[in-house]
Amino acid sequence: MKKIIATLLLTSFFFTSCEKDDICDPSTPTTPQLVVQFFDKNNISLTRKTTNLKIVGDGMQDNNPLLNPNGGQTWNDTILYLPLRVNENATKFKLIMNANDNNDENDIIDYLEFNYTRKDVYISRACGFKTLFDLYGDPLRKAFLINDNPNTNSGNWINNIQVMQSQINDENETHIKIFF
Repeated sequence: MKKIIATLLLTSFFFTSCEKDDICDPSTPTTPQLVVQFFDKNNISLTRKTTNLKIVGDGMQDNNPLLNPNGGQTWNDTILYLPLRVNENATKFKLIMNANDNNDENDIIDYLEFNYTRKDVYISRACGFKTLFDLYGDPLRKAFLINDNPNTNSGNWINNIQVMQSQINDENETHIKIFF
């Protein structure tokens, strides 16, 4: 009888010492990026590809830009995904059009700053938290600034910007439209 109790006790210790795997499933949604889509300024229903667009985040050097999905330094696409800072209420980008032609005189630069409020949401023990953003969360600040000017929606190559979805909860839809 003592052997049975000892065996049961030892077996119960074995099973209680097992721990659930703390691995975050790669398909679990994490902090979303800002989805920006580009459109033709003359026909606002048509998407338009950028031409050698180089994106440099605030505090980064020009030789360390945001890389495209293929690992290149310039973007030639109609859509891009911009990471927002999770520890601040603003993120600023330097957008350089024609950046890959080895002639700096052809570069057209606009500075684009996004202002938002943040909300941390618990996902799970394995995945931790994700941050959600709201571009209109602070009524005292404009959702975006072009070239540090709060009184305009256009810049050097950007003709207009529209906020399509101010709640940045996922990457399933366009948040910002840029017309150029």
